[in-house]
Amino acid sequence: MDEIGALAVATDRVRCRSRSTAPVALRNDLTRLRRIIDRIELEFSTVAGTFANTEEEEWQGCLSPPHWMRLECGMTSAAATSAVAVGSQADALAESIAAVEVGKIGFAHLALMAGTARAFQASPTATPFEEQPLLDQALSHSLSRFRNDCAHARHAHDAQAFQAEQLREVEYRTLEVRTGEGGAVFIKGFLDPVGGAILCTALDPLARSSGSDDDRPRARRYADALVELAGHGLDASLLPRVGGQRPHLQVTTSLDTLVGATGAPAGVLERAGPIGTPTVQRLACDASVTRVLLGPDSAVVDVGRARRLPSGPTRRALHARHEGCEWPGCDRPSSWTAAHHIKHWAHGGPTDLDNLVLLCHRHHWLVHEGGWQLIRAEDGHMKSVAPVAVVRWHSRAPNSSPDG
Repeated sequence: MDEIGALAVATDRVRCRSRSTAPVALRNDLTRLRRIIDRIELEFSTVAGTFANTEEEEWQGCLSPPHWMRLECGMTSAAATSAVAVGSQADALAESIAAVEVGKIGFAHLALMAGTARAFQASPTATPFEEQPLLDQALSHSLSRFRNDCAHARHAHDAQAFQAEQLREVEYRTLEVRTGEGGAVFIKGFLDPVGGAILCTALDPLARSSGSDDDRPRARRYADALVELAGHGLDASLLPRVGGQRPHLQVTTSLDTLVGATGAPAGVLERAGPIGTPTVQRLACDASVTRVLLGPDSAVVDVGRARRLPSGPTRRALHARHEGCEWPGCDRPSSWTAAHHIKHWAHGGPTDLDNLVLLCHRHHWLVHEGGWQLIRAEDGHMKSVAPVAVVRWHSRAPNSSPDG
């Protein structure tokens, strides 16, 4: 049996061993296993570096050795490229390789160093690659911090090459928006570091938990923040006009749907399809409304003028009365809110200050689609009332089901 076969047998024995569940033993096992994996990764990279120097026909029709490794070894492109880099830069990283072998640094640190050494090699300047300064940083810095150390070293060595690398990442930007069944949208994309930082900086303040009753997971909060950010762009007229009009949502609905009459059809939101009455009412709370009168044969008989709800002076008075969202405990500024009718205008509620409050996107959604209620107390402040299902969930006995 060769050495790799013996390693496979030993690995099988480790996999079949009796495992302890004691925390101290688990921590010890994780540390030892990680160090062994690092040394195996080191050996893999040595073989990968040698393979990268073979003739092109040995790649069996692939574009490069990393491409072959990605397909045949089940690796990502980044992992395969890192393996080849470590193997090909072994002579320049002797001390760092020794540090991996004795467990002072991990293979991930070494891979970053190899990529840096290769960058120095690809764009030679008067400054040669020096292993020791980076190794000193690798010994004391976390992986994320050491990644920045390597970036600083590459920039100091060749600023133009570093900038060209970042420009290439901008060219890789992509955003796929695909509409699924029922109007749902699937999003997949890639942003360069600067573009990603801009997006995250805009989303972070909107994705914060809004209080003790906000049990949304982090991914849901970021999705809600993206919708809110886009909605603010529409509301604030920040986007270029299309056909002489600023971009806006268009909802078509019957009066029966708007008032929630039994048997009424769904409303229709352009680009989304049918939507329920609560969503129609939320979007109509603060919107331009155009009356379209249809005859018995569905022919258009009359089109009324659009009117804005509420009026400009009323909106200014609302903003003057409160600095932001009036949901208890919410800190969204007034510029990120919409006017909400406590009693909807479709049900006869007046569009005046006594019947209007400012609500941010999330809390406006909770009042309509979420089933929450807002009640003005005697002191003039708003109080929120959770729907029955939410009250049950938070007040149920331990280990009981939500329905129990």
